[in-house]
Amino acid sequence: MTSQENKKIKLLLIDDEEGVLRAFQLMLEALGFSVVAFTNPADALAQIPEEAPHWIISDLRMPEIDGFEVLKRRNEHYPEIPFILISGHARGEEIEQAKALGAQAVLQKPFDPQELVSLIQYEQRASSHPS
Repeated sequence: MTSQENKKIKLLLIDDEEGVLRAFQLMLEALGFSVVAFTNPADALAQIPEEAPHWIISDLRMPEIDGFEVLKRRNEHYPEIPFILISGHARGEEIEQAKALGAQAVLQKPFDPQELVSLIQYEQRASSHPS
C-alpha cells in the first residue's frame, strides 16, 4: 500500500499524554493516514459514529477510562472496527487479556512506525480479500 492508499484509512487515536498524542498523530499523517486524535477516551468514544474510523488505536494506561475499557466499549458498540492497544508498560498478562478481548495487536512503546503500518496494511488486505 502506498501513502496515497493510506489516505483512505482513517485512524482514531487515543492517548492521554498530549505531547505523545501529537507526535504520534504527525507521524501517522506523514505516512499518509487520516488521523483524528483525542486525549480524552470518553470524547473519542462519543465521536466514533461521526468520525467513522477504520481503526482505533488506544494507549493502555490512562486515568478514568483505560485502554481495556475503550476496547470493551468498542466490542459492545463497534466490534467491526479493528483495535490496536499501545503501551510502554504492558505485561504479559495484559497483552493476553487485550488479545482475548479482541485487540488485533498490542504494540510496546516505543515501536517502529513501520510495524504499525505493516500491521494495518496486512489487515486491510486480508479484510478486502476474504478467503
